[in-house]
Amino acid sequence: MGARIGYEVASGPAASAEGAQLSPWEAAAGRVAEYLRALGVQNPLHIELLSTRIRQRLDARANTAALEDPVEAGIEETYALVDAWLIAELGIEGDRDALFAARAAVLSGVVPGWVDRFAGVSGQSLAGPIRAASVQATPEPAPLAMEPNSIELCCHHWGHRLLNALRRLLGPEQVGGPVADRPHLGRP
Repeated sequence: MGARIGYEVASGPAASAEGAQLSPWEAAAGRVAEYLRALGVQNPLHIELLSTRIRQRLDARANTAALEDPVEAGIEETYALVDAWLIAELGIEGDRDALFAARAAVLSGVVPGWVDRFAGVSGQSLAGPIRAASVQATPEPAPLAMEPNSIELCCHHWGHRLLNALRRLLGPEQVGGPVADRPHLGRP
């Protein structure tokens, strides 16, 4: 996955050409920058500012637990940083639907200037434009009432038919007693 920046996931911890072990950030920095560009962050200053914040998050995460893949963890922290910014910008703590709609609005490029605000360069709030560009999922969730249906197991039903057929052929005394003693077995 991360072979383009010199990190091999399957081989264990990242190592530089000289054999020194790379920090998680050193292993992930190039791919995180590519990911930021894919999100629409093109200005090198913005990439540098955001990379600093992502590095802090990644270092904190690496200090609490070993990272299986620093590149994947770096991208996850980038994604989490976008979500944290949107939650703070819009004040939508705990509203997943609003977060998903806001994320789709900014990442689609419909909200001009979002990268400046996200990078911390602009002081102008974008809550209004983000809300205006957010589209809620359609149609509204509509739970359906379902009638309960019993489930008939095919093998269970066949077992009763086979047992009844054996009783008819051999007589009830030879195959577990009369059917009348067990009314639940009297089905055809």
